[in-house]
Amino acid sequence: MLKGHNPQSIKKTLGTTETIIYNDMKYLTEKSKEYVYDMAKGTHVLMYQRAIEGISLALSEAWNKFNDPKVPEKQKLGYLRLTKECNEKMFEFTANGPTEMAVLDLMRRLERMGLDINTPIILSEQEQIREYINENPKLAEPSSYSGDNNSNSNESDR
Repeated sequence: MLKGHNPQSIKKTLGTTETIIYNDMKYLTEKSKEYVYDMAKGTHVLMYQRAIEGISLALSEAWNKFNDPKVPEKQKLGYLRLTKECNEKMFEFTANGPTEMAVLDLMRRLERMGLDINTPIILSEQEQIREYINENPKLAEPSSYSGDNNSNSNESDR
């Protein structure tokens, strides 16, 4: 699949059935989801720290180049832009960091309560509409604005 093969060409190459190919693809998809969730739960904090350290290093080097008298003036503008971008990213990381940590803490608490947070709840558009209507039953009732003749008869009674 990574090399651009579709299930039919994989079936032909491996000499297996389509069912096995699709089951394997489903298994690999589930394993990929688990990997992404594990990354989000565990190593996310470490990756955050490394990203901040990397930005700090880039920022330091950009300032060194900007202040270097041997660097041409035209290049200094590029280093100045880089310092701006580094500062923006650093602010973004530090501003979002506490939120990320709070979400991770909430996820851990939910797991301790026995709730399965690894399986995302994905509702189809129809399921979302049904759920919304069930929560708001008045929406399912016929509307008084639907052009019925009650409003016209009230005007003629006046």
